[in-house]
Amino acid sequence: MTAPRTLIGVDAGASHTTAAVADAHGTVLVRAEGAPGAVRLGGADGAAARIVDTCREALVKAERPVRGDVLVVGAAGAGRETERLALQAALEATRLFGRVHVTTDGAIALQAAFGDGHGIVLMAGTGSIAWARLPDGEAARAGGLGPALGDPGSGYDLGRAALRGAALALEGMAPRTRLAEALLRRLRLTGLEDLVRWAGAASVPAVAALAADVLELAAEGDEAAGTIADAGADALARHVAALARRYPRGAAVPVALGGGLLARTEEYRRRVVVRIMADTGAAEIRTAAVDAVLGAIHLARSL
Repeated sequence: MTAPRTLIGVDAGASHTTAAVADAHGTVLVRAEGAPGAVRLGGADGAAARIVDTCREALVKAERPVRGDVLVVGAAGAGRETERLALQAALEATRLFGRVHVTTDGAIALQAAFGDGHGIVLMAGTGSIAWARLPDGEAARAGGLGPALGDPGSGYDLGRAALRGAALALEGMAPRTRLAEALLRRLRLTGLEDLVRWAGAASVPAVAALAADVLELAAEGDEAAGTIADAGADALARHVAALARRYPRGAAVPVALGGGLLARTEEYRRRVVVRIMADTGAAEIRTAAVDAVLGAIHLARSL
């Protein structure tokens, strides 16, 4: 008896990796979450190992053989051809997959949101980026420069702004706010020295996790948290506006939103949508959050 065809779609990001196992019809059977699978220069083998570990977990959960007929990976960092080819070669070398296709995380997000059509996808999680497939088929992007150079409006950006506010309050250069007090309680810190030590050792995901406190207090009407959330929403809307200017005059601009921060936080999503509509009057906002791994599964079906 022929074994059922197994498709695996992977969204390999800078904060985590999601792998989904689907049947030949593209119906997702299970998902698994794993360590970051984003690819960096010289890091293809490590990224491939983390992606494979996540795929193995998903296959075991699906009660399928630890082998996939088709693997499609959308990876952060794969927009650079050298890294894309290196990751593809590393995954092929495992001989765990009948066919491997590596593309960008933007490609699978656009596929999930618009299929083969045009539109803009805005993603905000630990980082932030927007991708577009323009009506003429050209690809474009805005943001995605990483925490050192960019990622405005991301979880990391909101968390960093909250830490700065807390530090200023502890130095007596700004008033003590509810947000500052909430961060100190969450981190179990008592003074400026503790805060400086924690911030100096904190990972990007650890700082990004503080965005939840910012947005919770913003929803409750806290002024300091609301100011940070509004600045982040403005920044994300500018990503969309920059790409929307590439559209023909008068054309409708389909926009979809995704990433953990926008998918999980309705209040922040609302702020972002309001600012997108103010900046880009032709925007047509899709209500469903983008599930990028479904784009990878869709591509796997076509291979």
